[in-house]
Amino acid sequence: MNLSGVLVVDKPTGVTSHDVVQELRRVLGTRRIGHTGTLDPAASGVLLACVGKGTKVAQFLTGYDKEYRAVVKLGATSDTYDGEGKIEETEEECQVSPERIRDTIDSFKGEIWQLPPLHSAIKYKGKRLYQYAREKEEVVRTKRKVEIREISVMDVNVPYVELKVSCSKGTYVRSLAHDVGQKLGCGAYLFSLRRTRVGPFGLQDALSPGRISELKKEGKMSEALISIEQALAHLPSVAVREDSVAKVRNGARLVSSSVSSVDGSFEAGRTVSVKDERGRIIAMGKALSRSEKFLDSSCKGELVEYLRVL
Repeated sequence: MNLSGVLVVDKPTGVTSHDVVQELRRVLGTRRIGHTGTLDPAASGVLLACVGKGTKVAQFLTGYDKEYRAVVKLGATSDTYDGEGKIEETEEECQVSPERIRDTIDSFKGEIWQLPPLHSAIKYKGKRLYQYAREKEEVVRTKRKVEIREISVMDVNVPYVELKVSCSKGTYVRSLAHDVGQKLGCGAYLFSLRRTRVGPFGLQDALSPGRISELKKEGKMSEALISIEQALAHLPSVAVREDSVAKVRNGARLVSSSVSSVDGSFEAGRTVSVKDERGRIIAMGKALSRSEKFLDSSCKGELVEYLRVL
């Protein structure tokens, strides 16, 4: 069976995202599997795994917003910003009121500048930050702008606070927990984390590695795999005429005479999928003109810069 598409996996705690990929490779009998959006070993929840031809579009799935359920512990700090690091108690008894906790957490909504944890996979001068941390080397981290789309307090049972967070790509909930503690003045770290959504894919779509193994044994992998087209349905698309499909696959310039239809409105610079007339993606690219030009016969210029040909 030629397996291809995207798996929505419910990653368990205690294993790395790479461990999950290795297990899927063993179960599915293919090396062509990768993941998008790493989850820390202590975290659980939605992890997108690309299989077969799906690995060719992995880069276009990384921009999704994420949603989490997090538990923050007040009154202590961690050098990793979570429970995996060295914990230092800052207060024997946390004296912060629930009202102040809620007001402080609400203040993080919107665009914020965030310092990534030292124990993270971000690269600096060719090395991951966690490698510097392991080697006890000093490194200057740079703050990054991220967006907290929504943040709400689900429960307060001091010293524990349960949050629901919806955020942009690149947000570290560990850093968010640490920053909340700093602003409250009592210290805090991320006690537990579960990712509940990646883009349109939620826990209701996710399967445990064990369930995926069962479906493979039963010959029902079609029930688990999401097509590349469905996974990229959030992007505008351009359909080309049947006689131009092979030309696109060979890297020929895409011009208006080759386009049969356009789905969605977009400006130049937008990532688009290029499909055949049956709706199958044959390439991914960057639009070089706004959508109206794609069906304008007077437009003779190149319309798409190919980023990946499938």
